[in-house]
Amino acid sequence: MAYLYVFIDESGNYDFSSSGTANWVLTSLITEDIRPGLIELYDLKHKLIDLGTDLEYFHAAEDRQAVRDEVFDIIYGLSNIRADSVVVEKRKTGPSIRSIEKFYPMMLEKLLNYPFDPRGIDVTKYDRIFIFCDRASGTKRQQQALIAGIKSYLSRNLKGIPYQVCMHSSASHHYLQIVDYISWAIYVYWERGENRPLDRVRHLVKSQFQIFQSGSTIWY
Repeated sequence: MAYLYVFIDESGNYDFSSSGTANWVLTSLITEDIRPGLIELYDLKHKLIDLGTDLEYFHAAEDRQAVRDEVFDIIYGLSNIRADSVVVEKRKTGPSIRSIEKFYPMMLEKLLNYPFDPRGIDVTKYDRIFIFCDRASGTKRQQQALIAGIKSYLSRNLKGIPYQVCMHSSASHHYLQIVDYISWAIYVYWERGENRPLDRVRHLVKSQFQIFQSGSTIWY
């Protein structure tokens, strides 16, 4: 059986007020093989625990810089994944599409259009597609809107290929932690102009799409 695995994570916050983040990023990680990196991340986790750091799982926004560096070293060496991202400059988002029920499905559609277009992945060769999202990401309404957007896109574009959507804790799957790191790297580049994290994973990021900028897709 041929399976395709898609992991989705968001960075920034869904807050369009002046106190919210300037940017919101939605990132997908796609792979046929979920084994690479597993042992390395578990070894790193237990090395840190042995040294006195009570670490349950990796989370880029909360991990210390020394930990981030080691996680990025592991991700850098992966050759089995591709990442794509949608970058939203929130002040340019019209009020008519800011509602959760409109915003999430629209951004999800834009995100998946890139890996699943003719320049990307031929989904017809897979027997089933699995989509994983972080259960801790956002409110219940945000989670429901994200799932609705995923199901709407897949049912219209996968030509009858079976799929399954899984809303899991990121602590339960090392690839949810990896997509969190990649999404965070893209986010801090756009939010704070920090180049270093994105430079570590840039070879894995196949596209970045600035949603409200004409001709702004960055292909690698």
